[in-house]
Amino acid sequence: MELNISKEDSEYMYEIIKRIIEECGPRMPCSLQEAQSAEIIKKELEKTCDDVAIEPFSCNPRAFLGYIKIDIILVLTSFVAFFLIPLNLTNYWGYLMTIFSFSLNLISFLILWNEFFNYREFIDPLFKSKTSQNVVGRIYPKEEVKRILIFSGHHDSALEFNLLTRLKLGYPVLILLGIGIMIIWLITSLIIVLLILVNLFFYELFFVFILTLFVIGIPAFLGLFFFVSFGEKANTVPGAVDNLSAVAIVLALSKYLSLHKNIVPKNTEIRLISFGCEEAGLRGAFRYVSSHFNELKKYDAECVNMDAIQSKNNISIIDFEPSTRTKHSDVMVRKLTEAAKSAKIKVNESALGGSGKIDKIFGQITGGTDATAFSKAGIKALNISAMNLKEMLQFYHQPTDTIDKIERGSLEEVLKLCIAYITSNL
Repeated sequence: MELNISKEDSEYMYEIIKRIIEECGPRMPCSLQEAQSAEIIKKELEKTCDDVAIEPFSCNPRAFLGYIKIDIILVLTSFVAFFLIPLNLTNYWGYLMTIFSFSLNLISFLILWNEFFNYREFIDPLFKSKTSQNVVGRIYPKEEVKRILIFSGHHDSALEFNLLTRLKLGYPVLILLGIGIMIIWLITSLIIVLLILVNLFFYELFFVFILTLFVIGIPAFLGLFFFVSFGEKANTVPGAVDNLSAVAIVLALSKYLSLHKNIVPKNTEIRLISFGCEEAGLRGAFRYVSSHFNELKKYDAECVNMDAIQSKNNISIIDFEPSTRTKHSDVMVRKLTEAAKSAKIKVNESALGGSGKIDKIFGQITGGTDATAFSKAGIKALNISAMNLKEMLQFYHQPTDTIDKIERGSLEEVLKLCIAYITSNL
């Protein structure tokens, strides 16, 4: 069954993206602009949904990327502590400084591991708490609700990634270099602690290696320290692709369903959600899953999340997210793949970041999507992305993420994919 999207619905998606950018501008997490965009989305959903609500929540938005500066300070201080060992100022000075150096490395790694590779709020209380919001629209069935289908995106935009804006291809190189040196230095400092405890440590044997490590790491450390700017200076990204593209599809789907109620499966409630603070570590999605966990479990909820819909020839069903080691629902991936075939929509199944050798390496630092919050909680979910990775370095998390970067036809294809998934459940 081949689906067709009307010209009106097609134009609506591009117009709503344009409108939100023009009226709100960049919308970094917990900003007034983010809240303003949520109000626009709410009003649009009210035209087509049975019930719409804004669900406020609090979080510490600057913690997610703010931890990078803390990590850099800790790692640099640990190097300094090692270089100060020859001063031998007090008894057991060498022991104290090596243990101090290792401890700083361990703390920095634990922060990175928890904040980025697990999206936990590990040091968030150190940062200021602010308010954000999720927008939730519901379309109820005439019958008793027995299951829930969720379609979602996020309305906040990223803080500008200064390294991407200035370095492009040098961005992943510098990131991987910084993480690599951090891990090597952690392991080395642990070895030094163990050797000094058994009196087998010789400072001179390690000095040249560690000095070399430090010098090589300086460009990465400086770049990472200024990864994002302070305050409002970082709020420069229009976020057309990431992620008003998905929000537009969510709104268009609601509009489509209001006119085609016959395709909604029996006993099924459709939820259309736009999350806040995705760019602050998926905080909006995590808050939503936490507050609605019991009903999501009770009604066997399924979440089709969308993130970065840009290229009609690169639509991917994301079954795994490498950064957070999150496996999405095999059942949903299979169903969506079959729905795509029946609707004659070309899709790929891949991990976030891609399936090629270089793509897999890059995938380790791509971060996560809101689908992660669901899958981590045992709620069935997957993510749909449609990004040309060769082009994304020119606009991803940069001021150039404007509406012209979205290929005509990409939003339409993913909208059809969502409709096909709904009808596959009939």
